[in-house]
Amino acid sequence: MILSNLSRWTLALLMAGVVSTSGLQAQAPDAAPQEAAVAPRMVQAVEVISAGGAQIDESRIRANMATRVGNAFEEDVLEQDVKNLYTTGLVDNVEISTSDVTGGVRVLVRVTGRGAAGDVSFVGNTVFDAARLRKEVEVAAGAPVDETKLFTGATKIRELYGKRGFADVSVEYRTQPSATQGFVDIIYTVSEGQRGIINDIRFEGLSNIKEGDIRSKLKLKKKRVWHLWGKAGKLSNDELQEDIRTVERTIQDEGYVYAKVAQVRREPIKDDRVDIVFVVDQGSQYNIAGVSIEGNTVFTLEELTPALSVQAGFPYSATDISNDEKMLGDYYGSRGYADARIDTSVLADGADTVRVAYRITEGEKSYIRKINIAGNSKSQDNVIRRELAFAPGEEFNTVKIEKSRNRLQNMGYFSQVDLRNNPTGTPGFKDIDIDVTEQSTGAINVGAGFSSIDSVVGFFSLTQTNFDITNWPNFTGAGQRFGMDVRVGDKRRDFSLNIVEPWFMGQRLSLGGELFFRDLFYLSDDYEQQNYGAAINLRKPIGENAYAEISYTIQNITIDGIASEASEIIRAEEGEFLQSKLDFTLAHDTRDSVFITRKGHKLQFGSLVSGDFLGGDVGVYGFNFEAAQYVSLPFDMIFSFEGAARTVDTFGDGDRVPIFERLFLGGANNLRGFEFRDVGPKDERGEPIGGKTSAYASLELSFPVIEKIRGAVFYDVGVVSEESFSGSGDVNSDVGVGLRLFFLPTGPIRLDYGIPMTSDEFNDSSGQFNFNIGYRF
Repeated sequence: MILSNLSRWTLALLMAGVVSTSGLQAQAPDAAPQEAAVAPRMVQAVEVISAGGAQIDESRIRANMATRVGNAFEEDVLEQDVKNLYTTGLVDNVEISTSDVTGGVRVLVRVTGRGAAGDVSFVGNTVFDAARLRKEVEVAAGAPVDETKLFTGATKIRELYGKRGFADVSVEYRTQPSATQGFVDIIYTVSEGQRGIINDIRFEGLSNIKEGDIRSKLKLKKKRVWHLWGKAGKLSNDELQEDIRTVERTIQDEGYVYAKVAQVRREPIKDDRVDIVFVVDQGSQYNIAGVSIEGNTVFTLEELTPALSVQAGFPYSATDISNDEKMLGDYYGSRGYADARIDTSVLADGADTVRVAYRITEGEKSYIRKINIAGNSKSQDNVIRRELAFAPGEEFNTVKIEKSRNRLQNMGYFSQVDLRNNPTGTPGFKDIDIDVTEQSTGAINVGAGFSSIDSVVGFFSLTQTNFDITNWPNFTGAGQRFGMDVRVGDKRRDFSLNIVEPWFMGQRLSLGGELFFRDLFYLSDDYEQQNYGAAINLRKPIGENAYAEISYTIQNITIDGIASEASEIIRAEEGEFLQSKLDFTLAHDTRDSVFITRKGHKLQFGSLVSGDFLGGDVGVYGFNFEAAQYVSLPFDMIFSFEGAARTVDTFGDGDRVPIFERLFLGGANNLRGFEFRDVGPKDERGEPIGGKTSAYASLELSFPVIEKIRGAVFYDVGVVSEESFSGSGDVNSDVGVGLRLFFLPTGPIRLDYGIPMTSDEFNDSSGQFNFNIGYRF
């Protein structure tokens, strides 16, 4: 009985143990603690120490490292940093050590800089002597040996030879220890090759395609008698490789899918002259049978297809396919899919048709975690950040990133701008690293010039486009623009001091101010005019291509020095005036460049008002409208149309509009067949007195002559009327020819010779020469 009871108790205990054990097992997955994910160690500090040799700017070391404070510490990244530092050529030795600190890792970088530059020598050069080549290298004795500058020097030497037609030149460089400790000598070895002057460019294997249509798109050109200097007419291997791709692309755009340049022959003619012969395997012409998009899961075909350039039923076009690839990439990239990749397949579908398939690898949607900026030793971080079209926390937008790159490049502060994205270790987030290489932003110009308007003039100008009024004594880094200009000549004395803050109060609002003094003797032989005063203006961008501007000017204007034989009309202008004036401007500008404008337009509407209600004694108002359109034509020709209409008047029954606000035409900027300000109403002695309304139009066709020189033919027509809002004056017109020389930092030299076609009774019909320097904004 006792045994029976014991057995019963034993069985119960065993059953309970089984139940308990099985219960524990069943609960184990929930009851056991989850294995904690190992948090990445963060970089808490990065210290750079110079361990000898040439001194290196610490910012340059940091700019070539992806290991940065705030990033997750990764051994692989650190190893790549070491490789990157050696690749720069700045260092002879790199030692990196790490230590654990509170919250992460401390990284210590010890670098030994390469020796300073000693002697620079050249081997193998016969066309150019060492002194000439040394100017291209620009390696300063005693400066740290910079691999980038050495490479750039080799590139410039090749370009110099290329301008002489040495297409096969090769340039290599090496360094060796100098006899002076701490210095290294630099040796450039030049293999010049043979010179090639292009006698003709021909094609073999073409059918149904005009050679001229292809030849006009090539960078290489046949040597012409007017190609006196520069690269025109001379063989360049780099340009030849570009031209091979151009030839293939141009033929493929006509439906010849598999067209290729099978061979390029250089046929010697005589002396250094050669014929360039593109041997083309044109193949068959194909039409598009169908277009498909594959791999898209995030966006529908209805969203992607309407913007495609390639359409079924039309001839195959390689350019259209490239446009579609960019469009699809931008569509994804602008919506956070930075790693999206577009692969295109062209598949035969029949005897003369193909199908185009775009395969999309979408990748993961990404957001911006941090923006890291390096290389800006002068420019403040906020000067760079305010130009960015993106911000931390936003979707990773490749279109905005490219727009930001262009903005930074166009600032003129940096010789190089590099934007790249880096993985962060956190899924869905990327950092954007911005590395900039700063360049000089200040300039001092001293010299003398001549124009057909103000004759001989000496000038001094000081400009700083990255100015900081608070950063004494360097005055650089805040992105402000400062300028001082002094001009003294026999017909003018000018002084101006101006400063512009392009981001007033942290907004895209430009605030500018100017102090000025101007003695203007060139306006007339019958009187002198002197202006001095101050101006302030606000400019607000409207979108990407438009802006609105309002400015206030207060100035003292003196008309004196009246000639004894001057008319009563001119004598009535004598006196001293205080003008308080408001100007308003609204502009839309799509020009591709203000230097050599090839396409785009500029439209501008403006108005002015001044009077005693603003504190002055000159009561006038006026309006103006200006327009310019540029069209790019084959053979790098440019057609342009420019025109303007202006009117000015006094308030109510006020006195005559003073001569300094009246309107004139004639001279280098409008009617080029006439003297400056000589078109319009005149007094009884033939002295121009201006009008209340003016209008003119100019048509011009410019064309390349030789490198940095363009020719032009033009037609100008205009009228100046005594009445406001009236075109009742005599029409004046001219035709002419001109030259544009683009090799001065102050702007192109514009030389024009115009011959009047129609003129009023005060103008003769002889030709007029006009000369001017500078860009017209």
